[in-house]
Amino acid sequence: MLLPVFRLFTPLLLLPMLGYSQLLSAQVYSASFSDAKWTAQTGAFACSLSHDIPGFGSARFSRSTGVAESLELRHTNKTFAAGSVRIESIPPMWRPEDSPAVLGQAQATGGTASLKITTKLDSITKTLERGTNVVFSGGMGDSGLRVGLEARNFNPAFSQYRKCITNLIPYTFNQISRTIIFYGRSAEALSGTAKTQLDTIIRYVKADPKVLGIIIDAHSDKLETPEDGERQSQIQAEWVAQYLIDKGIDSNKITTRWHGDQFPIANNKDKAGQAKNRRVTVRLENESTRKEMEKKVAAMKLAEQKAAEEAAAKTVGQSSSVSSEPLPINLQQLEDMVERQDLTSGKPPRGDLLR
Repeated sequence: MLLPVFRLFTPLLLLPMLGYSQLLSAQVYSASFSDAKWTAQTGAFACSLSHDIPGFGSARFSRSTGVAESLELRHTNKTFAAGSVRIESIPPMWRPEDSPAVLGQAQATGGTASLKITTKLDSITKTLERGTNVVFSGGMGDSGLRVGLEARNFNPAFSQYRKCITNLIPYTFNQISRTIIFYGRSAEALSGTAKTQLDTIIRYVKADPKVLGIIIDAHSDKLETPEDGERQSQIQAEWVAQYLIDKGIDSNKITTRWHGDQFPIANNKDKAGQAKNRRVTVRLENESTRKEMEKKVAAMKLAEQKAAEEAAAKTVGQSSSVSSEPLPINLQQLEDMVERQDLTSGKPPRGDLLR
């Protein structure tokens, strides 16, 4: 809705600040006082607060896990010209004792891009909380554009938005998809540190429906017999799995395995190395990670197949054709490959470990 110029820019006290001739020719957009609406959308990983601006588009505050808060003015047919955009507080007409004030500036890139603001957000929200409108002014003369945020009905929705931000899960899938939990040789239960790590995983899994599975792999250091290591790692794996289940994780999502001392990541000859080897790896899987791992395994399988066929050809004195199609791999093979990965260097497993 294209509003009369005086609608947004009263009191007259503001006119010298903007320039009277520029103000009269500027296009001004804002929701009316009676129709102003703010809508909060909340979630475990993202929060937003939106405001419709008739004739222009919308304004949207947003914050998500791993992404800083921003305010975006999204346009449908009008846009700010490239250059500086002034941010101002404009008191309502019934508060003549309050004066307009400049809150800061933003930079418009022009073209079809929306105006995105990452600074002065606290000043903008505090102004709106006080019931004072905020106006964004850019361009000159006929190309001038003024877009207003109407403060009415802001506070209830803003309160929901801030509560959502407070409760945002602060870590992404990539940050939590692999967790290593260490344990003492004589441990009789999960440690407090282990439970804290698992609580972090539980919170994430409950919030993200894209998590397809949880794979638990427990390891021991070098004990007197392989059976002792097997037993120790089994106990740790089962403790972790049971803790997840007790906290509400579906048991059908959990794969539990134990390996004894088969896959050390440090030297078992000293206490420091032994402590590193006593570990439980908890991995989260979603569709993307499974597909990515399948591609890597398929490439390794294909390379192995090609090498084997070339060796066979040399033996019999003849060449053989090599299929360009990767060999299929099932989930069990995929899990085995990942667990054999060197957790210290991040290098893929040796080819012989896939056989």
